[in-house]
Amino acid sequence: MYVTESAPNRNSLGATNGLAQATASVARAIGPALSTSLYSLSIQENLVGGYAVYTILASLSVIALYLAIQLPKKLWSKADEED
Repeated sequence: MYVTESAPNRNSLGATNGLAQATASVARAIGPALSTSLYSLSIQENLVGGYAVYTILASLSVIALYLAIQLPKKLWSKADEED
């Protein structure tokens, strides 16, 4: 819903959705390799007793939750802009 509403006009809706899908695909491709590498590094270097990966991922989750809370509760619409 947020992606659809963020398009400046109907003509650019496809490009906006495509950009959102490409971003999600890159995150899904990089995520597993990054988390596995962080896990390996935290074990090899004994960072935070080998649990550094969980500290990092929990911190990222808290940041993502904070950003999600900042989203508006009600989506704007084109009818609201005309009023």
